[in-house]
Amino acid sequence: MFSWLARLALACWGPLARRYAPMSKDDDNSGSGANDALIWCRDLEKHSFGEFSFAVVQANEVIEDHSQVETGRDATFVGVYDGHGGPEASRFISDHLFLHLMSERF
Repeated sequence: MFSWLARLALACWGPLARRYAPMSKDDDNSGSGANDALIWCRDLEKHSFGEFSFAVVQANEVIEDHSQVETGRDATFVGVYDGHGGPEASRFISDHLFLHLMSERF
């Protein structure tokens, strides 16, 4: 497998007990964009290298694409997955890729 990708994923997973912030629309608990299903964001959060925030604006109500952000003390994993005509594949990858990379032992 891609050892550089696994090292990046391990950098996110390693400090799990100290700092872990999974982020997706499903996990959004901020009040921003709560009334609009096509807009969501994560307000300013602390990270070991400073602070970060982000916002997402979707073009279509039917969501075929998925994304995820996993932050750790030493790295950040960002995944953007294109649905290409249906949400099933991109949702599966969003739900399983990062955890699969974390389960690999190198």
